[in-house]
Amino acid sequence: MAKTKRILIPSDFTLDSLDFVRQSIEESTADQIDIILVYGNKSSTSASELLGIGLEDQLELLQSASFLKACSMMYQRYQNRNLSIFADILGTDNGHYLLHYLRGQSVDEIIIPSDYTYKKKTRNFFNVATALRNVQNQIRSTISFKEQRHNRKSEVLLVVG
Repeated sequence: MAKTKRILIPSDFTLDSLDFVRQSIEESTADQIDIILVYGNKSSTSASELLGIGLEDQLELLQSASFLKACSMMYQRYQNRNLSIFADILGTDNGHYLLHYLRGQSVDEIIIPSDYTYKKKTRNFFNVATALRNVQNQIRSTISFKEQRHNRKSEVLLVVG
């Protein structure tokens, strides 16, 4: 059985951000691909927010129906690649936390969109790409770190839009 390649991509959960997912899938030679899309949202210190809003609630607010439909279409298009895409929210840009997160998630590759402007969807947004660049020299040598330019070939997104 082939090894699964786990790719982390900073995202704002917009349709445009899925171009990087498509590019990553098409450029990968792995038989199985896990894509982790991460949004940066510093954790609130408000007791009501800490008690009342969980990860699933936050993701529901950040991901539009169009975004989720486009992800579903990608699953169908690349079903022969044993693709999985899941979303997460990083609650801090602390370097030590990021390094532990990468290790805990068994990330093999980090794709940083080099010419993409993230949509700030929350009050406590932070740019995950910038945070990862700040710890790039501390990342284990077993994790590849790539900057990827935005390729506007949006076949999947045109169907949804």
